[in-house]
Amino acid sequence: MLKLAISLGAALSAALAGAAMAGEKPPAPGLTPAEVVAAHCAAWNTTDRAERDRLLERVFAADGVYADPTPTYAAGRAALSATIADFQRQTPGARFRCSAPQTHHSAMRVSWLLQGGDGKTITQGQDFYELAPNGQIRRITGFFGPAPSVAP
Repeated sequence: MLKLAISLGAALSAALAGAAMAGEKPPAPGLTPAEVVAAHCAAWNTTDRAERDRLLERVFAADGVYADPTPTYAAGRAALSATIADFQRQTPGARFRCSAPQTHHSAMRVSWLLQGGDGKTITQGQDFYELAPNGQIRRITGFFGPAPSVAP
């Protein structure tokens, strides 16, 4: 376990050094994958534009991309913030609940529920994240509904 922690620490240090050399802004100190997901999920639940933009600046790369089957394609933080505002206008009072991430390498997957103001689940889905070397979100590809079943 200690060997794994040392390896992960070395990998994170190397990734942050590479990000700094590439001119990328490093994430906030101690930003974990779980904190990235929590801040991204909070951005979808935040109606205050300034607060939402602050959350996205912390965890979403400036050139990040969000795509889902509605079909939504948002390139960049401002586009994602506008997409979230449009979604909130269409579904007032709805809120997302997001799972902890399952991670490996620079990838994460997260399950989520969208609940109405009454607390009932409207829909569910999964998001697949690609992280930039600095730990911010480079890309999210979202899917709605349960995962497809495997044929017997």
